Amino acid sequence: MIASVEGVLQSRGKTCVVTVGGLGLAVTITAGAAAALPPVGDTIKLWTHLSVRDDGWTLYGFTDPDELVLFRLLISVSGVGPKLALGMLAGATAPAIAHALQTGDEKALVAMPGIGRKSAARLIVELGQKVPPALLAAGPRTPRDSAEPGDEPPNMAVALELLGAMGLTGDRAGRILRAAVCEDRELAADPVRWVRAALRELS
Repeated sequence: MIASVEGVLQSRGKTCVVTVGGLGLAVTITAGAAAALPPVGDTIKLWTHLSVRDDGWTLYGFTDPDELVLFRLLISVSGVGPKLALGMLAGATAPAIAHALQTGDEKALVAMPGIGRKSAARLIVELGQKVPPALLAAGPRTPRDSAEPGDEPPNMAVALELLGAMGLTGDRAGRILRAAVCEDRELAADPVRWVRAALRELS
């Protein structure tokens, strides 16, 4: 198993490339992690999970080892694949998700991309008693909890209104918009493009 990779960042994006000993490794990461990547040419370390399937191998990377722990916990549930787990981690921190699982906060889970009531209930039943105490130590903070009022991207209200007209409202709409703009800050200048990009996160 590849527990971690440390090397030179060759390219940025949700699938970044890290050069280790002359070998370029493609690593799939969350939208938030992609936005926080250092400049190309800098050294980076990612904690990783290697997924082996009949159609290929995929290396998933995380800037925080707690995210890796939670990712593996999430994909242990039937019906929760890596893409869905990454989407959850793009919308909330690992401690926030862990807290929702441990306390049975179905509403918080349903607000995350791709999670319906049935999925939330299954996650709570199967993982509520399996959450490592270390993940709960940081408290249930989310990116939205820690943001200052002035940190909201421009046109957020317009983008939220557009999503609301499509039936996506509340925290869930805000989370998918933030996940999309983390990947490309320029989206905030065009609400229509921003909403389209956010909807692609759900597909």
